Amino acid sequence: MPIREDEIDRLIKYAEGMGVKVKFFFTNNPLADAEWTLDGTEISIYHNKRQSKTDIILSLIHEIGHHVWFIHKKDRQPDLKFEQALDRQNLFDMDLSATPAPKKFRKKILDTEKDATVWWNIIYKDTNLKIPKWKLDVAKKFDIWAYEVYYKTGFFPNKKEKKMKHKELTMEFKNK
Repeated sequence: MPIREDEIDRLIKYAEGMGVKVKFFFTNNPLADAEWTLDGTEISIYHNKRQSKTDIILSLIHEIGHHVWFIHKKDRQPDLKFEQALDRQNLFDMDLSATPAPKKFRKKILDTEKDATVWWNIIYKDTNLKIPKWKLDVAKKFDIWAYEVYYKTGFFPNKKEKKMKHKELTMEFKNK
């Protein structure tokens, strides 16, 4: 089995060991990525032809990070304020002309995303991943940056801003 497929398999088994079912869905929507259910039962990975195996690995780490946070910091109890914030965000995401979700909800989402990234390095080590560590560091910084932009402005960065930030972070971490 190729190394990246083996790493994906290890991440799936890692998640399943914590009681999470991992499902994969093919999509043509380039915006669809992955999601973790708030009750901690399932991770859905949406993939397309343009995604690399490393992209899938990073999506799995992201979502497993939410679940590890859920276990260790929330004792597997739903975070009702986080659910409320996501509900408000989703209402506004459906209508792009709508006013952004209130800042207190965006702050809760940012804080939860930051809390989940704390576990990424542990997941990386526990599953003995071989993807370059700098790629994990770039993904973590990029993720936090995108949610900080969302918190400050009420909108996620556009495609051009994302591309520029990713390039900047890659230059910063790849050469360390």
